[in-house]
Amino acid sequence: AGDQTVPEATPQGINWQLYQTVAVPSSTADGPTVIDGDVARCYAHNPVGALLAISQLSTRYLLAPDWRAVVSQQVVPNAGRSVYDTERAQVSNSGANAGGTFNQLAGFKYVTYSPAVATIEMVSRSSTGAMQVVANTVEWLDGDWKLELQPDGGVGPNALPVSSLVGFSIWSGV
Repeated sequence: AGDQTVPEATPQGINWQLYQTVAVPSSTADGPTVIDGDVARCYAHNPVGALLAISQLSTRYLLAPDWRAVVSQQVVPNAGRSVYDTERAQVSNSGANAGGTFNQLAGFKYVTYSPAVATIEMVSRSSTGAMQVVANTVEWLDGDWKLELQPDGGVGPNALPVSSLVGFSIWSGV
């Protein structure tokens, strides 16, 4: 599991790679340690592992061409997952997305953390520079962090606009 201290600044040793035109973070120490197609799994059971899981999973469940594999393996089985499955099945995404189409990660702030569940506010930035924040939650389930969806199938309550990253740690790969 490693260090259970919630980081007060951007964690060190983070690498960024593009996934479906969105920069997503990884760490050799905290995960994901296994990437199989669209599924990125095996995160450390610690605060940084939870942050990496939220950053990866909140992008992959939406944009993966094989979104069903991501959802079945990496989303908590609940009513929100059922709603998402039904709605997502009606949308096509071949994975050929143009750069600038999707928001990029920009910052984070831990709301709560325990070894069982973590909620982290994630700020994203659009290609126009507009930013929004959404609280995302992961649950430790079956030996890995799993994304918890809201009853409406979304990752968190409504996105709220933010004008700056004051109060957030910088979290960006582009």
